[in-house]
Amino acid sequence: MHIQADITKIEARTPISDALNTYFSPHQTHRAFPIVRDGRFSGMRDRETLLKHAQALNAKFVSDLFGENLLVMALPEKTCRIVATRLAVHHLERLPVVRDAQSRTLLGLVSRSDLVKPSRSLLDEEHNYEQFSRTPPGGRRAAFRRR
Repeated sequence: MHIQADITKIEARTPISDALNTYFSPHQTHRAFPIVRDGRFSGMRDRETLLKHAQALNAKFVSDLFGENLLVMALPEKTCRIVATRLAVHHLERLPVVRDAQSRTLLGLVSRSDLVKPSRSLLDEEHNYEQFSRTPPGGRRAAFRRR
């Protein structure tokens, strides 16, 4: 499983207004970002959730939006099938990968497209092999003679 290790994360103590301006500008690169508190993964948040909860809870900091909730995440030893199922069940595009459930140290993210890349590489290899095995030496196909 390919894990994107160089990721942008939001510190939980970031004021919500700063998070909205910095990470969710018109030029944002992702829909949601992981939130970390003292290096521990706390959850994922998107613009709509920040806006909705900030107004409803009168929250000032990103950390104000998290309680004791079930975190959707993956461990590095999980199979691609398990990760894909978790993405599908929770309707997610990206899933945080943590070192272990106790420390919740964020290692990176895995996306749906990351899960497809190995299959795509294998398909390309098979296609190239078929092309190679069909072409005889010299690049020309032998003509069949009928007797």
